[in-house]
Amino acid sequence: MIHQFGNLLLTVQGHVLHLDAEGIKRMQDAVLGAVQRGSASLQVIRALLGEQTGATGSAGDLVLQLVELGRVPARECGVSLEMRGEHPNEAIWVAAESFVMACAATLRHWIQSLPSGSTGAVTVNLRGDGAGGAVVALGFEPAVGSLPFPMAAAEVVLAVTSELEAAGATAQVLPAPARGMELHFVAATFTSGYEA
Repeated sequence: MIHQFGNLLLTVQGHVLHLDAEGIKRMQDAVLGAVQRGSASLQVIRALLGEQTGATGSAGDLVLQLVELGRVPARECGVSLEMRGEHPNEAIWVAAESFVMACAATLRHWIQSLPSGSTGAVTVNLRGDGAGGAVVALGFEPAVGSLPFPMAAAEVVLAVTSELEAAGATAQVLPAPARGMELHFVAATFTSGYEA
């Protein structure tokens, strides 16, 4: 995460150093995008450390940073962790701490549920739910040539639901058809905190 944050700062620095009048809008967009990703990185770190800020955040930015952070531990378990699908066009705002904690717990349980020696990609997809909330879908794509095996989605749903209820997180966890599961989050209400 520190390495990623350093890369974001270098992106900002590089664009500022090469600022010219003709490309100012493009550079401004690049700098603002890097700042937004940096803000999401900090929100993820704070949430994982248990800090309660009451902040709202962009579901898209938060899940992207969480996937970036989770790639190394996933690789250590023998699988890759990949973001799939199109990034939603609309901004989806969620309660940052609850969203990050629920996604991190579900990813951890999902990866741990894979049979020993599994190879392939754990996939994460984010979409809107049509009511301003977010749906995070997790799946698994076995490596080409590997034998198919049953997924323990129902067991993972029970384990994650129990963990989230104990922590007071507000996400609905459901098995999804075809080797996966989904987390459903309601849209955030802006009563405190800040927008990333």
